[in-house]
Amino acid sequence: MTFRTYLLAAALSVALPVLPAMAQQAPAGQQQQPTDEQKAMMMHDITAAAQYRLPNNFFTVMIPTIREIKARNVTPPESGNLSLSQTIERTAQMERLMPILREHGLSASDFVMGITTFGMTTALMHQQAPKGAPALNPANIKLINAHPQETETLIQEMGGQLSQP
Repeated sequence: MTFRTYLLAAALSVALPVLPAMAQQAPAGQQQQPTDEQKAMMMHDITAAAQYRLPNNFFTVMIPTIREIKARNVTPPESGNLSLSQTIERTAQMERLMPILREHGLSASDFVMGITTFGMTTALMHQQAPKGAPALNPANIKLINAHPQETETLIQEMGGQLSQP
């Protein structure tokens, strides 16, 4: 899984609270709606990521961390249908990833929450937030706006590009 895919999976799994539009096509063409439990878990995760406060040194820590992860060819865990807590647990179990995170002063939670919050905030800053989405942490918006070059660098390091409105 590439970092771009990881970022998009993390951001999309948390940032798209359009619950009615979450229906997936079933093989017979029928729509399968998420359960109430899945909806509640998603809303919890979306709110947690929206409210999470990125540290002021986010870019000075995350950019070299991502570069080192890439240099060592470590692949982040698959996180497609996992909750944030499950993704954090899976990240914490990665024997090749955790030493890199620790070297940069990050826990599995710091890494997953940072990447998820950064991805969600950056994506929603450049498009209209879906109806019912919680407000983004204003400190994160300010941090990202104050560091446009670092934002672009991090996105590029993760294999993506910043799309302007």
